[in-house]
Amino acid sequence: MHSNGTSSAAPKKEEGILSKLFGWFKSKKSAPAPAKTFRPTERSSYSKPQESQSERPRREDRPPKTEPVLQEIVSPKLYVGNLAYEAAESDLFDLFSKVGAVKNVEVALDRHSNRSKGFGFVEMETLETAKEAAAKLNRTDFMGRQIVVSGAKVDKRPINPREQDTTSHEHEADSSNPDSTI
Repeated sequence: MHSNGTSSAAPKKEEGILSKLFGWFKSKKSAPAPAKTFRPTERSSYSKPQESQSERPRREDRPPKTEPVLQEIVSPKLYVGNLAYEAAESDLFDLFSKVGAVKNVEVALDRHSNRSKGFGFVEMETLETAKEAAAKLNRTDFMGRQIVVSGAKVDKRPINPREQDTTSHEHEADSSNPDSTI
């Protein structure tokens, strides 16, 4: 030891900025953070254990959770619920055409994924065929699911004048009368 109280070792060299950065990166690499791997079959980290899900019956074998409220049939348009996601409009057309003449079929699609939402609408030619189709096809198995057929709800909102049919010419002056002006 020297007389001034310092040790006989060589003075410590001050680190440069580059060596500090290099040391910082080196320390980060030595202790990597654990990475979470994504598994497509895993819904979330809060999902139920697999063993309880395997004890449940398959969805096709289960009845609907609640009894749906059937809508009264007041128009030829029918609501078809609990559809299989694979069901296409042509499948519904074939099913309902066995009962009577079908005018139109629509399957509701998700606009983002373009997949079926599991319900649709079928418009029959007459009110009587719609009632007959609902009576025959409600609670029947179709593509592995028990479908629900009832009347479609009628839209009771007032009609927006801008959305009315613009092909009608009632608002124009009568061209056969020469005295009328616009």
